[in-house]
Amino acid sequence: MSVTLTDIAQLAGCSPATVSRALNDTAGVDPKLRARILAAAKTLEGVARSDKACADPESDMVRRGRPRGSLRKSDAVDVIVFRREQVEPLILSDAGLTVAPITDAAPNLFFSPRFRLSTDFYRHIIEGISSVLEVQALKIVQQVRNHLLDEPFLHELRTARRRGVLLLGESDPDVQTFVARCGCPVVRVDILGASGCPVVAFDNAGGIEQALRHVLELGHRDIGFAGGSANPSFRERRLAYYAGMAEAGLPVNPEWQYEGPGHIKDVDAGIRHILRRKHRPTAFLCASDYFAMGALRAAQTLGLRTPQDLSVVGFDDVDAAPLVTPPLTTVRVPKIQLGACAADLLLRSSTGDGLAEAWRHCEVRCLTELAVRASTHTPLKHSRKKTSERKRNTP
Repeated sequence: MSVTLTDIAQLAGCSPATVSRALNDTAGVDPKLRARILAAAKTLEGVARSDKACADPESDMVRRGRPRGSLRKSDAVDVIVFRREQVEPLILSDAGLTVAPITDAAPNLFFSPRFRLSTDFYRHIIEGISSVLEVQALKIVQQVRNHLLDEPFLHELRTARRRGVLLLGESDPDVQTFVARCGCPVVRVDILGASGCPVVAFDNAGGIEQALRHVLELGHRDIGFAGGSANPSFRERRLAYYAGMAEAGLPVNPEWQYEGPGHIKDVDAGIRHILRRKHRPTAFLCASDYFAMGALRAAQTLGLRTPQDLSVVGFDDVDAAPLVTPPLTTVRVPKIQLGACAADLLLRSSTGDGLAEAWRHCEVRCLTELAVRASTHTPLKHSRKKTSERKRNTP
């Protein structure tokens, strides 16, 4: 007896197309319906094996085949985006770029058109992942998760015989436990602060060094920083700012530091408090483009001109960075390259040979570059000083 998708569909009470989607994870299927489909498939497989054994009792080589739309896909890789943080939609219209209220994004809506500009960071990384896996004829099973330690989810990973997992998203203590319990090779993609598996990330220190050198060359000396402490990547960027300021012989003013949530509205409120001071920074380095957009909004609200009164540098070069007013100078990170590197590393660490163990403990950093746009300029007081010097030196 050969089991077909039609057989499974008839037993589960759905269409063959739904069976195919459930078995291959190619589109959303209700979890209860998917469980019913899997149970039907396993039941029919058992009947098929029993019929085969009865037809050929002498054979001890009963074929344990599987229907088209394999239950066990050793030719697939899980790409998991782990996100608990709420999403702040960015909406592009004829009026320009606006920030919508913060909202919960259900996993099945995370990559919907409404959140296109808010999730492009992950989209570009996944594009790089796909470029490598497609060459190897490997399928991607992509999902967004709010929780990593649900036992049904972990059981599915352990029994699905995937080539491995590429984990994107937030740093969290659950990541460490997930790596230990998922039962397959894992590569962390821009998630620092855990161990036990390879990680690919950006050169955070090098990126901040490029940004700081840029504003120093423009003449800025009063330089603040905006970033959070929960994200290990942001902590690396803040430490690089401290080190760069010390190397330049400049003090770090604690009153010019914003350390808090990274949503634009929160950063706006925090930066406004700093910019209202009589003695304020002339430039801000930011741990992400969202922190930078909050700084731009704060300056605009207070009537300060960017970049004449305040220069702002972001980090990441998300798709919205050139769309804000003024277009944002930022550290460009190679998102597509990062994804491709992560996929290649996963394939190397899941080979099963003697070299795989060495790959499991490696850390790869992708280099950054500075994208200079209109949000940075020579500080106004510095420009006035140069103008007066030129006038004094004019015969």
